[in-house]
Amino acid sequence: MSLLDALAAFSKRRSRRNLYPWLRETIAAHRLAQAGRVLNVGAGGEIAEELARSGVRASAIDVDPERHPDVLADVETLQGIGEGTVDAVFCLEVLEHVRRPDAAAAAIRRVLRPGGLLVGSTPFLLGIHDQPHDYYRYTSHGLQHLFSAFEMLELRERNGYFAAAAVLVTRRFAIGTTAQRRLAALLSPILLPLAFALEALDRVFPGKDGTTGYVFVFRKPAAGA
Repeated sequence: MSLLDALAAFSKRRSRRNLYPWLRETIAAHRLAQAGRVLNVGAGGEIAEELARSGVRASAIDVDPERHPDVLADVETLQGIGEGTVDAVFCLEVLEHVRRPDAAAAAIRRVLRPGGLLVGSTPFLLGIHDQPHDYYRYTSHGLQHLFSAFEMLELRERNGYFAAAAVLVTRRFAIGTTAQRRLAALLSPILLPLAFALEALDRVFPGKDGTTGYVFVFRKPAAGA
């Protein structure tokens, strides 16, 4: 692996810091490895690998046929998925790329059985990525509004204000032109200590005023609720 690739991988790990431990805890707490029908919005990648390691048997849903999903469908409609046929939906690091999030929330609610769970995450303070399909950033209040038809079981920050600033620093290793990434690598003796110092400040000044993103669990209300 080249230095540029290694720094890019490091950057991604820092941007998702605390996400995977939370995901493992959530899967265990809600016994999702024993769930019947489970959908994972987005095909492949680290999240699918993490679900598999945790024993979750999920069908991948994706709108892009080149990602070879189990089910080719748009999360805005989840076409072909029957109403009330799904026990849990994982939607991690996806909603910022969805053009009509209200439609996606309605589609997820439609396919979930009463009492079914939506487990998800979204970035907040994070640079633009996967252009041009990067549309939104969500606050905790925005997520509560988006999923107001659900019962909220959990919604919290992945980390704090200064940790988010640290991620913005290390993202320079993963974004921009090759020349810009090389310049960031050249400046890594400055950028990396700066990022670690900001993470240390996050422990001194914990708060909810900023974060790299949110994690959440919502439940579809029981029938008649």
